[in-house]
Parts: sequence; C-alpha cells; structure tokens
Amino acid sequence: MDSDQGKLFIGGISWETSEDRLKEYFGQYGDILQTVVMRDKVTGRPRGFGFVVFSDPSVLDTVLQEKHTIDGRTVRFL
Repeated sequence: MDSDQGKLFIGGISWETSEDRLKEYFGQYGDILQTVVMRDKVTGRPRGFGFVVFSDPSVLDTVLQEKHTIDGRTVRFL
C-alpha cells in the first residue's frame, strides 16, 4: 500500500474473515483499492486485523461514525 490516504486499520476481525469479505462489506461505502488481512508469516493463519484502502479518503469519515459487525465480530478502528 503506497499511500496512507484512505487507509483504514480494521481490528478485531474474525479469523474466518477474508480480503474478499472485507471488500464486500466496506464496498457499500465507496470504491475499494485494496484489502489486506494480515497473516502470520510462519503459519499463514490470520492475525485478527487488516486494512482497507478506499479510493476516496473522505469515505473514512462516514465509516468511522458507525459501528460495524463483520462475520459476527464487532470491529474496531485505529
């Protein structure tokens, strides 16, 4: 991810949540450039957090004003 503009940290996601699921969920707010679920380098297991990058950084204001539950987990932002 080259730029931090439009980049949102997503914490507390389920280990079952995929990049496609993040894109599907947050795509309702605007165009997504990239989604990443961070994984352990050794085991490949998800680490419970990731990032979403929106093409329009102004979308972040709307997203941050709401609570979000994805795959049964309430996520948090930093």
